[in-house]
Amino acid sequence: MQERLTLGRTLNFATTVADYPASSGWALKIALIPRSAGSVITLTSAADGDTHRFQVTAATTGAWTAGTYNWASWVEKAGEKYD
Repeated sequence: MQERLTLGRTLNFATTVADYPASSGWALKIALIPRSAGSVITLTSAADGDTHRFQVTAATTGAWTAGTYNWASWVEKAGEKYD
């Protein structure tokens, strides 16, 4: 995942989670948690083979609150959820 994002820019990256491949129906989720102002932003991956791909438009990131965020991630599939 990128360490920095400029608001109003496209976010586009892929990652793998060895035990939870996207091709097996797992979705990777990432929560961006603001350290001060703003709301939690939750991103859900799309399957790209075994890879989890995240794509967010420039228009969407442009509406996010500027600041520093912590993040958390987990995978989900058919009612199962793992950190």
